[in-house]
Amino acid sequence: MLIGGLAVQTHGHVRTTVDADIVPRPQHENLARLARALTRLEARPLNPGHEHAPIDAAMLPRATIWQFDTVGGGLDVLHDVPGGAPYDDLRERALEVELGSITVPVAGLDDLIRMKLARGCPIDLEDVAALTDPNV
Repeated sequence: MLIGGLAVQTHGHVRTTVDADIVPRPQHENLARLARALTRLEARPLNPGHEHAPIDAAMLPRATIWQFDTVGGGLDVLHDVPGGAPYDDLRERALEVELGSITVPVAGLDDLIRMKLARGCPIDLEDVAALTDPNV
């Protein structure tokens, strides 16, 4: 599920971002698929002390957030997002965006706002203002 700056853009506030942020379905088969995709993207973990960690389904849940550098750009994989509901609840309320032949789930607006408020960084608060006030 897409969260973060790209999800903000999906909900209508265009801004720059340097990476994609996702929350994966936590089941082993899905994490294995994600690990294979990361390998195909030549992902390198950026987490201190884990730069050479092998990417597989077992390593992905070991950190709340994994930051990766890939041939396609930065990717953050989050397992426990402040303000975020459990994955199944997020997925139930998600938007589905068609990108070519794939469907990308994007965090629903209310869930995205809760996550942004919980994080509370200036960019997140700016996102909330832009998403909730039509005059911003």
